[in-house]
Amino acid sequence: MKSKILYTVALSGLLLSSCNDWLDVNHSPNNALQSTVTNDLLLSSVQNNINFVRIADDANIHFMSQHWTKSGDVSGTYTFLTGLLMPQSFDTYWDERYEILANIKVIENNAIENGDAGYEGMAKTLKVVMFRELVDMFDNVPYTEAALGGEALAPKYDKGADIYADLLKQLDRAMECFDDVIANASYPTGVLKTADIMFNADFAAWKRYAASIKLSMLMRISNVQDVSAQVKALVNDVMYINENVTNNPGYYKNDDKMNPLYEVYGYTYLDKETSYHKYYVPTEELVKFMRETNNPLLRVYADPRANMGNDEDGRANYDLFGLENERYIGVPYGMMAPAGGKFASKIGLGVLARSSSKVDGPLVDLIVMPGCLTGFYLAEAALRGMIDGGDAAAKSYYEQAVTAMFNTYERALQDEALSTDAEKSRPAITGTAAEAAAEFLAQDNAAVNWDLMTTFEEKMHAIQAQKWLGLYGIDPIEAWSEIRRTDMPNFLHASNSIAEGSKIIARFLYPNGEKTLNPENYVDGIDVYNDLVFWDLKNENVDRAPTYE
Repeated sequence: MKSKILYTVALSGLLLSSCNDWLDVNHSPNNALQSTVTNDLLLSSVQNNINFVRIADDANIHFMSQHWTKSGDVSGTYTFLTGLLMPQSFDTYWDERYEILANIKVIENNAIENGDAGYEGMAKTLKVVMFRELVDMFDNVPYTEAALGGEALAPKYDKGADIYADLLKQLDRAMECFDDVIANASYPTGVLKTADIMFNADFAAWKRYAASIKLSMLMRISNVQDVSAQVKALVNDVMYINENVTNNPGYYKNDDKMNPLYEVYGYTYLDKETSYHKYYVPTEELVKFMRETNNPLLRVYADPRANMGNDEDGRANYDLFGLENERYIGVPYGMMAPAGGKFASKIGLGVLARSSSKVDGPLVDLIVMPGCLTGFYLAEAALRGMIDGGDAAAKSYYEQAVTAMFNTYERALQDEALSTDAEKSRPAITGTAAEAAAEFLAQDNAAVNWDLMTTFEEKMHAIQAQKWLGLYGIDPIEAWSEIRRTDMPNFLHASNSIAEGSKIIARFLYPNGEKTLNPENYVDGIDVYNDLVFWDLKNENVDRAPTYE
């Protein structure tokens, strides 16, 4: 796995020291001292690591979201696709988040001690993000005794439902902190405008972000408890639907200094294809859905295949399926020996760079949370009667969210350089992204046109399917979690999976490190298909992904 990209001093929780004597022979001068590290420096590192881990170090969760699968240019069993998972497969997902949480705790403790509402609110919000992800992956995890260092070397596991309940309270406190800062005209933001690489000290935006995280968590648990009143109270506080939360510590075109989505899954600073761009490719399930709904974002999300015809090694007989002239074809989910790279689409340069430019692309902001996500959650809430407005409001939120998704990639949609060969690529749009979205939503296709949908199920599926597309290349954990919660859109069992049964992976095993370091609390015997996270009510059998053989 590629090493983390750090634009500030590396400050993992394991590197901070409380040693006061800098000349102490037991202290390494290469490690930062907790007593000398300022909150602004630590904040930058924490933010960058959180957002790098989610997009780059969580590569296999892109499999879980069924956005990507393995290509035909790489061999290997890929346990996250075969389902033959072992505890050691999950050490990274656990360890990295708890290291980040140790640093967040330092920021939070310093802020509370100094009466700094701004840093307290930011720390609490980021803490919620990390613990929410841990619960969504593992269910019960250390929480009340986590990140206490020597005070709790074997922290107990708290119930996922209890952790969620407290995290919602943490977000309430965070929003109170942001209100205090907004009301305090003398709050110092000079250094923070640079150190805060997500919002540049815009605390109104921080509050909207915290409210949007709370909305996503409430919707996640909405199948197991009534949260209608809480959701209704948030409607006017969440992110604007056309607003994206982003991260940029100062990306520039050099090794380990570029937008991680671009650098890990796209191209090097020398414009060479990375190994991950060869290994990870869009699923045929995603590409097919976009083809069949005439989605202009297809040219953004996937590059056209380089070679026409069937795969030369006989691994894809496209002519048997009427696809011999189709330029955009993905790889069937989980297929271990699919078509070679030239005979299938790869991750689109348009989504990696948000244009065709390999000059500007490495420098673009990393999207952390798309505003369209709040729109899709509000659409669902209105459709289910959790908030006011009924069907009309649901339609409005849904269409606003789709439009916001298109707007995010407007430059790529309009970029003719992504269509240098008309026979190979779909053409650029000639108007605005909003106009393209309106045309897309008005087409004669009940999968996307709200007015042609006649049932609650059809409308719910449309919301969830477009939400799934809106999270592509941005937040695979959120996408996987929503797949499990809603069982929509219709997901598949990996085509070549050799695991028993025909269900999707519903949770992670506890990591091997816990078995060694925390044996008293470690839980063995977890079934990744049938032992569900507390908010997930069912994991029914699904169809196996078809192949083009």
